[in-house]
Amino acid sequence: MGLFDSIKKGIADLLGKAKDEAVETAVDAAKDKANDAIDNAKDAAREKAEERKQEKERAAEAERKAHEEARVCSQCGRHAAPEEKFCPECGGKIVEKFRVCSKCGKRAEDAEKFCTECGGEIVEKVEEIKN
Repeated sequence: MGLFDSIKKGIADLLGKAKDEAVETAVDAAKDKANDAIDNAKDAAREKAEERKQEKERAAEAERKAHEEARVCSQCGRHAAPEEKFCPECGGKIVEKFRVCSKCGKRAEDAEKFCTECGGEIVEKVEEIKN
């Protein structure tokens, strides 16, 4: 083998090693990028789950508060505490009074005259409290 053939072989070996290292570096970079994307997706999913949990808690609290505020005396209309079954003022039975759509039954806000879901008329509903 001549000098030029040895140099040529040496250069080919170096190029092969450089190519292998470049491929390995590119693969490692791609793996890192994929792992970062996966971590970001997991973080986003955790945040979304936490937001949903907080939203459910707020909705449950709002519903609980709405039920408390809807508790009134069936005779005098006095607002009742959650533990009261009968009015301490007049002895009337405590009921839950709220506004709903006459068509679909969706609960309505105080200012609404018509349902935001179906357009039905909002009416007042009175229910006995189940103890």
